[in-house]
Amino acid sequence: MTEQSTISAQARDMAARVERFVRDEIVPYEKDPRRDHHGAPTDELVYEMRAKARAAGVLTPHILPGGAHLNQRETAIVLIASGLSPLGPLACNTMAPDEGNMYLLGHKANAEQQERFLKPLVEGRARSAFFMTEPAADNGAGSDPGMMLTTCRRDGNHWVINGRKCFITGAAGASVGIVMAKDETPGGSGGACMFLVDLPDPAIRTDHVPNTIDSSMPGGHATVTIDNLRVPADQMLGEAGEGFKYAQVRLSPARLSHCMRWLGCCIRAHEIASDYACRRMAFGKPLIEHEGVGFMLAENLIDLKQAELMIDWCAGVLDTGSLGTTESSMAKVAVSEALMRIADRCVQVMGGTGVSEATIVEQVFREVRAFRIYDGPTEVHKWSLAKKVKRDWRERQG
Repeated sequence: MTEQSTISAQARDMAARVERFVRDEIVPYEKDPRRDHHGAPTDELVYEMRAKARAAGVLTPHILPGGAHLNQRETAIVLIASGLSPLGPLACNTMAPDEGNMYLLGHKANAEQQERFLKPLVEGRARSAFFMTEPAADNGAGSDPGMMLTTCRRDGNHWVINGRKCFITGAAGASVGIVMAKDETPGGSGGACMFLVDLPDPAIRTDHVPNTIDSSMPGGHATVTIDNLRVPADQMLGEAGEGFKYAQVRLSPARLSHCMRWLGCCIRAHEIASDYACRRMAFGKPLIEHEGVGFMLAENLIDLKQAELMIDWCAGVLDTGSLGTTESSMAKVAVSEALMRIADRCVQVMGGTGVSEATIVEQVFREVRAFRIYDGPTEVHKWSLAKKVKRDWRERQG
């Protein structure tokens, strides 16, 4: 077994402060009507909440003064606390895609790029978008990034990018973009490249912003066309041809971060469902005393603890310096499926109230259902793990 990283008293204190802030200051915003037509919070609401988080000293709590990052086990307890409301990660600046993009820029951007693109994200003054996924209608990159059709070509001191992207979370209203494209420069790397882009840019046109089952992330999940986007060469992130490697630097911890935030939401949903079951009377006694209801809440406790332990274990692996792609795939599958069971039971326990807007339980159910798909569907991660089983078998055969 690998030696586990430690969780400092400083991190535990920050997690406690984040929890108090979310419960006391952000939960009341859950009824705030400032939403776009997709149901997502408007930027006005986001930045108002961030101002309160800044004043409370819990804005971007996983990144310390000076730029140091909490280790993954410490990040877990902080992000779980921020997730106790669907609005909490937005308020505390721990939400996707910004949290993952900050992690990537903190590890791969040079000093000038960090000052220009990372600093406003850390300070909560800007939002970002990660342009990787491509439309299925084009047979472009989805779960298989090797299918990438978006291209980049070197032209003097610039790169010219063309292609289409879809399900680009937060694109509308973002100030910072990370665009992934395949190098087609004659004699070039032939691999994937990443570029840092100021947004909005007239060369990136929004074609469509679909209504989706989730509604927690501002800016929707846009489909865009990139038409001769010119990016200065010094805005390439890292080296040409290394884009797939950098994507894993971002995606492995980002999958785990999703687990952390949505675990927080499911903890809260379980609290709401438990309160309902203890107060609601049916057939002469509280619902909790009916085995059909009580056993569902008991099963929630088991799944919540197993999800917590899986997150902590995977975070410990990532803290060893490994990319942890196998471990993050295992965590993504185990936690997303467990949280789906929890959210479903909460809805069932609360009956009609559970499918209404009376509480956040209905929203948590929708958000967690989407979580089983983004950052790699369950089936893709299982497929990847099955390939590992085969590799391990071959090694054992000598």
